[in-house]
Amino acid sequence: MPLRGKQLRVRFACHSASLTVRNLPQFVSNELLEEAFSVFGQVERAVVIVDDRGRSSGKGIVEFSGKPAARKALDRCSDGSFLLTTEREQPPRFAQPGSFEYEYAMRWKALIEMEKQQQEQVDRNIKEAREKLEMEMEAARHEHQVMLMRQDLMRRQEELRRMEELHNQEVQKRKQLELSSSLSHCHFEKLRDDLQGISVIEEA
Repeated sequence: MPLRGKQLRVRFACHSASLTVRNLPQFVSNELLEEAFSVFGQVERAVVIVDDRGRSSGKGIVEFSGKPAARKALDRCSDGSFLLTTEREQPPRFAQPGSFEYEYAMRWKALIEMEKQQQEQVDRNIKEAREKLEMEMEAARHEHQVMLMRQDLMRRQEELRRMEELHNQEVQKRKQLELSSSLSHCHFEKLRDDLQGISVIEEA
């Protein structure tokens, strides 16, 4: 299905009897697209998708009246080389095996298939790399949270240690005050007793 160096690609669209056609050349109109695919069955609608400026995007939608016709078109276009040209004397047709058109159509098809496989491999590699990165990010996030929790625990332990130290210092200070108060009281009692003793001696 080569068209000026491009391979016409056909696949099912959302509509059950619709096909999406890719790699359409710029000269293909709605009418030519409908004419080309009417060989497979009754076409209800054929539209070349255009951009804001009315230029062809290289894509088209073909809606058949029934799914069998759509399946027939898909199978035939997948197996053969469907040609579209601007020359009216050469209507849309399949390239004949052994012809120049057929040879290069097959080469284009092989190239497109290789490109598709490589793209799929690239997509798989990107997906695997993305999943690996997400796992690494999740592991790093978990490790970071653990580190923050560990730091918070250490901070709390340090605060607790300081509070215990202040408490012990307060307790020690209170004991020293109590001891000092007790010694002062004892000294006062002894001094009072001594004074009382002296007083008794003087009275004798």
